[in-house]
Amino acid sequence: MRTVLVIVGVVILILGIVLFAAGALGALGSTTIITTFSQPQAGEYVSAELVMNSTSVVVVTSPASNGGLIPEQDLAVVNSSSVSSYVITPRSTAGGTETYRNLTGDYYYVVFSSTQPSSRIVITGGHLSKTIGLGLLVLGGIVLFIAGIIVAILGAVLKKRPPATPPTDPYYQTTQKQ
Repeated sequence: MRTVLVIVGVVILILGIVLFAAGALGALGSTTIITTFSQPQAGEYVSAELVMNSTSVVVVTSPASNGGLIPEQDLAVVNSSSVSSYVITPRSTAGGTETYRNLTGDYYYVVFSSTQPSSRIVITGGHLSKTIGLGLLVLGGIVLFIAGIIVAILGAVLKKRPPATPPTDPYYQTTQKQ
């Protein structure tokens, strides 16, 4: 019985790890992170193209003081003195981050600076139902992992049952000898 419990616990634990990994990798697969910018001309830094749909969310940490999110069609005409008139206003700003939502189309994050910007752009472009499903996979994996550990520990620490001894009833003993 003890061995069976340990084996069942280990199987549950492994299943939890698999579910957690599947959910986490799925979530990472729908996330893009940009930390480097190309420099088309001196002092101008441009991110990779950001293709967004209505469910995309863009979060920029360490946003540039002279730059921002620009629609693709304005990229050719923007310069350091006109950038403020082309920048999309973020949906929210808090704690040194800018968040953009409900944008569709192609965008670039443009910065005018003498050095490579330290801005970090994270784009999640998933559908809400997919994100919820992946989150449930991760949560289920965590629950199964913990349950597997508990079951395996219980199986390992349970005391072995003593062998069954025959009753001390004399009638039982005399009928068994015959």
